[in-house]
Amino acid sequence: MHVSPFDNFMHIRPEGHFLEAVKSFKNAGGASFNLVNFPEGTYGKNHYIDLYEKTLRVGKSIRNLGINIIITLGPYPADYLHFQQKELNPVDEMKNGIDIAVKLINDGRADALGEIGYPHFNVDNYIYEDSEKIMIYAMEKCRDYDIPLIMHTEDMDQNKYKKLENLARKYYRTDRVLKHHANPQDLSIDNSILKSLVASRQNTRAGVESKKDFLLESDYTDQIEKPDKVIPPYSVPKRAEMIKNIYDNYEDILFRIFNEIPYKFYKKDFFLE
Repeated sequence: MHVSPFDNFMHIRPEGHFLEAVKSFKNAGGASFNLVNFPEGTYGKNHYIDLYEKTLRVGKSIRNLGINIIITLGPYPADYLHFQQKELNPVDEMKNGIDIAVKLINDGRADALGEIGYPHFNVDNYIYEDSEKIMIYAMEKCRDYDIPLIMHTEDMDQNKYKKLENLARKYYRTDRVLKHHANPQDLSIDNSILKSLVASRQNTRAGVESKKDFLLESDYTDQIEKPDKVIPPYSVPKRAEMIKNIYDNYEDILFRIFNEIPYKFYKKDFFLE
């Protein structure tokens, strides 16, 4: 069986290592990844148009290297604070960012909405409440057009996962919502939200041995000043090799992580080619 490692979450930036990072992923055996827009820019009125178009240009360059990609566009939760500093209405601006992303997805230029949700650090209650309003708006838009939704949140316990699951069930569908940068212990929580684990050796083994569904990601940020954050771009294909060397049923494990689950969530044929 041909193994086609898929990294579920990467940022690639022209200001970073850019295509050299993509080549390191490909040279390690990587086949496809989810390209997510990186939170940056001027946070002015055209912020999201400029950011998304930049991400789409990056995506075109990546595809020219023979890599299949999912493109995920959307407002980052901490954008709220940047718009606040600019004396713009964060909720209005971020909802507008969702609308622009949804149109690009419906036009076939992108594939998923994200990373939407809550800041991963402590904020005032009103910011948390506004972030939830934005998240619900995103769920409703995804429901209208059957779009995969990538969530960014703080680390979550059972109660927080239950709340997210209830919101997804009320405003969208739980099988179309994914928690990015999840912890391996999250897999033990009885919850229908799909989890994507940072592909460290320890996390990967914990994920496999849980016998639960999950995806793997590097959450690579491609920042020159923070090299290999969160983990290097070649990490997911390296974990594929690790799985192959450790588990007798590695073919079934790899096909599930890199083909079946991504296909079910993103509905892209290249996962089964």
